[in-house]
Amino acid sequence: MSDRIFLHIGVPKSGTSYVQRRLLANKEQLAQEAGLLFPGQNWGDQVLAVRDLRRIRGGRDRRGAWKRLRQEMAAWPGASVVSMEWLCAADEKTIERIVADVAPAQVEVVITARDLGRTVAAAWQEYLQNRREWAWQDFLTQLGSPTTRETPAGSHFWAQQDLTDIVTRWSGIVGAEHTHVVTLPHPGADPGVLWERMAQVLGFDAARFAEEGERDANESLGLQSAELMRRVNPLTRRDGLGYTEYRSGFKQALGKDVLAHRRRLESRVAVPADQQGWIREVAARHQASIAASGAHVVGDLGDLAPIFADGRQPAEVPAEEILDTAAEALNEVAQRWLATRTELRHAEARERELSAALAAAQARVAELEAQPVRFAVRRGAEGLREVPDRVRARLRGGAER
Repeated sequence: MSDRIFLHIGVPKSGTSYVQRRLLANKEQLAQEAGLLFPGQNWGDQVLAVRDLRRIRGGRDRRGAWKRLRQEMAAWPGASVVSMEWLCAADEKTIERIVADVAPAQVEVVITARDLGRTVAAAWQEYLQNRREWAWQDFLTQLGSPTTRETPAGSHFWAQQDLTDIVTRWSGIVGAEHTHVVTLPHPGADPGVLWERMAQVLGFDAARFAEEGERDANESLGLQSAELMRRVNPLTRRDGLGYTEYRSGFKQALGKDVLAHRRRLESRVAVPADQQGWIREVAARHQASIAASGAHVVGDLGDLAPIFADGRQPAEVPAEEILDTAAEALNEVAQRWLATRTELRHAEARERELSAALAAAQARVAELEAQPVRFAVRRGAEGLREVPDRVRARLRGGAER
């Protein structure tokens, strides 16, 4: 049975996708060389398990997913690590259930944290890829409101980004000595620093495990693309598109597969000066509460001081730039559709050829089975005709020896 279960619970937009990709890319090597299990056939099994735990609907059937993951960890003789950022919003009852379910293994909670200035901007564009329609200024106003928890944006955001609440809730059940806060370095640092800090908590040598493959699987959108998604989202609601279809057709096919790759060609969204004050105040409270909590900090709490990147406000972006982004996106989506259609047509042609060959073979077999005597006689005659040739060949072989 696993002696320790590391739960990497996020928070969202704190390098979680990067960590998850590296854990998955090194899954076999971590198990063999470090004795660390990354359970499930793939990361999707961990997502299902967390959905099962938190009763989150949608997508594949989640029933029994947590039990299957728990059984795999129970059968493993070393430590295990589960990485899924939805766990950060788990309530006390769910946390207590997790602890009870994996007992006697010790739960070690790992919280990756990023400075609030960058997090606010990253979260806004991610919400837009999940069918939200909040304008940037409205989003910031809701987050900074004294009654933020009563606003739609604030209730969503702070449930996953209030580090004081998250650390208090989890450490109150698993213990501060089993709660680890891993900070993301400020911009300009090697992204491998986060992996090294995670490895320090999980107990392996980071340098021994290879870099993950694709780096930008969950890259943020540029400002123009984010605004495009914000304007498209109400159209999908108007047309009655279900969220499952939206997720595959718009979040993934448009947002992640097309628009995210334009980020370096587009502007960054900037936090206006009149909104920076409350962000600094909240960040300072987070830093102080983590320091006072007794949680194990890996990195530097100074990393959580807000960074405000240079950029533009959505109101400063001309409509022509949004139109250009839409045209480029439409072109790429259409090109991808054409390529997919060509692949499907080739696959269908191959399938028709195989089906025709199979039908011909089946017809020949049926013909032969309908005439068993003639078939046997013919095969026998063919065999007799081959006898003289075989005899002559053997005689020649003997003479040569």
